Amino acid sequence: MAWEYFKKDDFFITGRFKDYVDKLWVLNQIQQSHIRRLVDLYAIAAIVGLKKNRMLENEPSDEKRTVQLKQIIENYKTLSGIMTLVLLLDESRGLSPEERIRSAFRNPESEEEYRVNMELFNSYARGGIEYMYGQLVTRIPDDDEEDHEDNRLTNIIAFVKNSMEPDEL
Repeated sequence: MAWEYFKKDDFFITGRFKDYVDKLWVLNQIQQSHIRRLVDLYAIAAIVGLKKNRMLENEPSDEKRTVQLKQIIENYKTLSGIMTLVLLLDESRGLSPEERIRSAFRNPESEEEYRVNMELFNSYARGGIEYMYGQLVTRIPDDDEEDHEDNRLTNIIAFVKNSMEPDEL
């Protein structure tokens, strides 16, 4: 059986991450949302989590937001490219650079490898969701920042600016 990322399962956002998503994205309410589509939030969050080196475990809950498989498949190229970056740049697995390259540029060879790598991607997505929530929703702008009509715009500008600066080690 061939194991291909993002062609098998919906992604469920549960626990506190569901609450964070509800503040970042509202279905059919672009004016109240920071991101247009939930699948875009999922993709961006994985990149942010990877860049900020934030991996968080799942919090199972009955309440959830679902990134539907149909949307995931429609955005396969984007998500697949992000998965490649995650597998290349993640050092948490203790793999050598050669092993990370091998892992990134081939499909998983077993269900176990598929599940482990999808959980790695999703743990970065959860870390990115939490970080984005903190930066875009709960952050209080500094006194020296340009004043805008609402804090949302100020926080978006600060988020973009801060994402371009090198991370401190």
